[in-house]
Amino acid sequence: MKPRLHPLYTKLLLLAIVFGPFYWLVFTDDGQWRTDTVLLMLFGKPALNLAPERLYAGFDEAAVRERFPKVDLRCGAAATPFGNRLCGAEIGTFNSIPSRRLVLYYGDEGLMAAKIDYRRGYHARLLAWLTRRLGAPETGADGTTATWPADEGLVVARAGELGADEEPTLLWLSHAALAQ
Repeated sequence: MKPRLHPLYTKLLLLAIVFGPFYWLVFTDDGQWRTDTVLLMLFGKPALNLAPERLYAGFDEAAVRERFPKVDLRCGAAATPFGNRLCGAEIGTFNSIPSRRLVLYYGDEGLMAAKIDYRRGYHARLLAWLTRRLGAPETGADGTTATWPADEGLVVARAGELGADEEPTLLWLSHAALAQ
């Protein structure tokens, strides 16, 4: 006599096999992150693997284009608080964190600031990544900003939860920008 599984057990097992991965991809944080990362790659958005703490004033447009050839960097003159030249590019991920845009601000001293706009739902993941990479942040007196010292500047992000009107942004500010 050949052992058989009860039909109800077989149906439940098949449902778990079919709907389990769907549930994981749609309803868990890890699954949503993996889904977003893959979809951004499939839609042709480039990945930017950049160590923000290693940015420096001499990181010019040519160096960006050489190091990140898939990033479509567009530059032009613009009056900004950080200089007179602005470069921007759409990105898909920043160090595996779903993102939107990279903006580089250039002044007479070179690269003055860098801004990375990431997707709101990944704020806690970004803060955790920065803390693992750079250590515990210094928090401003008002408790709203987290800062990490960098080789040639400062890395800044919003501490805690983002408010509804706050932009999910990571900044790198050079020493020259901080002196202004």
